[in-house]
Amino acid sequence: MHPAVSSNQDLPLPAKPDSKPRGFRADIQGLRAIAVGIVVLYHFWGHYLPGGFVGVDVFFVISGFLITSHLISNPPKNMADIGRFWMRRVKRLIPASFLVILCSVAGIWIFAPQTVWQDWGLQAIAATFYFQNWFLALTKVDYLAEGDAPSPFQHFWSLSAEEQFYFVWPILIGLLIFAALKYKKAPRNLLLGGIGLVFILSAGYSLYATATDPGAAYFSTFTRVWEFAVGALVAALGTAAHAAKNDIVSLIGSWGGLFAIAFGALAFTGEMPFPGFIAAIPVFGTALLLLCNSTHKYSPNFLLNTKLFRFFGDNSYAIYLWHWPLLVLVPFMVDDFKWPQKLVALAFTLIFAVLTQKLVEVRFRKFIDASALLSAPRFLAAGSLVLALFAGAFYLTSVRVADDARDINMALAQVEKAVGEDCFGASALTAVCGNPAAVQSTNQLVAPAPVAAKTDKPEVYKDDCFASSSTDFQDRPVCHYGQGDIKVALVGNSHAGQWFPALDSLAKENGWQIDTYLASRCSVMGEKQKFEDRASIDGCSDYGVWVTDQFKKENYDLIVSSNRQSVAVSGHSMKTSEAPATEAFKEILKDWSETGAEVVVIRDTSFPGTSIDSAPDCVAENAEQPSKCSGEAKDWIPMDPQVDAVKELADPDVVSVDMNDQLCEDGQCYTVIGGILAYWDHSHLTATYSQSLAETLGLRIEKALGSKRLFPTS
Repeated sequence: MHPAVSSNQDLPLPAKPDSKPRGFRADIQGLRAIAVGIVVLYHFWGHYLPGGFVGVDVFFVISGFLITSHLISNPPKNMADIGRFWMRRVKRLIPASFLVILCSVAGIWIFAPQTVWQDWGLQAIAATFYFQNWFLALTKVDYLAEGDAPSPFQHFWSLSAEEQFYFVWPILIGLLIFAALKYKKAPRNLLLGGIGLVFILSAGYSLYATATDPGAAYFSTFTRVWEFAVGALVAALGTAAHAAKNDIVSLIGSWGGLFAIAFGALAFTGEMPFPGFIAAIPVFGTALLLLCNSTHKYSPNFLLNTKLFRFFGDNSYAIYLWHWPLLVLVPFMVDDFKWPQKLVALAFTLIFAVLTQKLVEVRFRKFIDASALLSAPRFLAAGSLVLALFAGAFYLTSVRVADDARDINMALAQVEKAVGEDCFGASALTAVCGNPAAVQSTNQLVAPAPVAAKTDKPEVYKDDCFASSSTDFQDRPVCHYGQGDIKVALVGNSHAGQWFPALDSLAKENGWQIDTYLASRCSVMGEKQKFEDRASIDGCSDYGVWVTDQFKKENYDLIVSSNRQSVAVSGHSMKTSEAPATEAFKEILKDWSETGAEVVVIRDTSFPGTSIDSAPDCVAENAEQPSKCSGEAKDWIPMDPQVDAVKELADPDVVSVDMNDQLCEDGQCYTVIGGILAYWDHSHLTATYSQSLAETLGLRIEKALGSKRLFPTS
């Protein structure tokens, strides 16, 4: 599965044409218009165009075609020529992109909550130096980061991939042409062979990476080079139009190519692993359009050559640059972001794009000579340095804010301990306290502060106690906490891990030793689950078998389990997974009970999911009215087939406890409860709130088991 932008992904930046030289193809501007149009529609109204992200592939093919055509027509003879090529790219692309980065940083500072400053400041730096795609590949595909709001710079991942391609490609083409001349070979044949080899290597790696690590594969330059190479192959082959104008084959090929792009935009979804086999549809569709270049009166070119398409094509680079920051930042400025507000944001996108194209792109292209840029590297270095320092200062400020927030948390903890307010934390869920989400006074702060809440995670997260799909669940860490005669196992996915602070408090009071068996997204059950690749499917299943084997060896007194069912059972959708998951949990709970341990399942907690931004972001935006971040229990409390399995199993040594009344009351669920921020992202409890539930959790476990054996101090 690739990260979705409505869902978390974006279109590559369409490169501006150099000018309108001899052989200029107006249809390519029309093709750019289609590509940027489907991407913008996808980002604004993704449910109407679920595969609009294929604009990525369209632009990559166009870039490969245009750059290779230019290099074949004007082959670099030495490094100075290559340097001039690079400087031309700088002149055409960087002024507008730097302007948008600066405006985005200013917009964040003015409108966005402080909770996002740290991460977005880092992404501003990554966008400035064109390694945003690698930043996202390394950080944003992590499961625990999946609730993070997309930054205004996320769309720069594709420009980063293009710039990396532009850096290497002229060297490769220059070497191939040099070799052809030196060894008296036909340049075209050598070019086709060299580019073909790049295509094969990249396409092969793309298939492998998409199958094994689809999140990172989506952003990787190496998985995308084959798309550029397809455009380059078309450039090396030449177009069929010169040999067969108005030919029926070219006509059919052109419409077939356009249909392939449209099919991808309408039929693909963010759930499909991408890129991979299916990326070939829009890639080769674009290649067909470029190759056939039909001039038949009924060909797509007569649509692509119209003034309207030319207008959007000419402004496609600036449209792409502006639309995403506006889409991310405008919701911070308005209460609702629906059709009317989206149309306004779209209108400003066009206004800013036209102004940027005329006042920035055109002026830099006309009045700044590439040779002058090449001879004045200090100018470029200074510009990059100023922008990087600005973004860096932004980042350092956010770090200082986070440190201050942690100090505030410590002070609040001391105040709460000294005062012992009856309405602090979950105790606010009483009729006496009124609205649990209300801020009691203007002097009362939320603990943990929203800025610090994102780091208020249990130790098991910080100690890397999770098996992960990135290693196919073959890494199986077991973390050990405490020393005592009572052995306790905590097992499940991240929604089990969120209970560690509460259990750790109980362990210290009652002499428990806690061992953790945790896996990101993988519910430990006797049934395979629908992960993105076969290795992860089998790995999660094998992990469950391994855990049960460990329980048989370790002789635990108590096994505590909890899960968020976020992955469907194989052969089912999420909607139809509850029944088979219940049967699978019954099987494994019975196995655990037969080890001699008592088993407690904590019902999955309510959580906002995607109904709001991450809880800290929402609370930061609504500091005076955190109740705006509340929701209805029917929407927030998820299904829990593991609890259903406990009920059906009817084993006195396998019980369940429900803690949702500590998060919800009277049909409402809250993100701030009695002054405590309950979630550190979109679904996981903060360590602060989890720990505050320790006493209640202990009493309920003791009552459910009907025994004080595990609680000698009670």
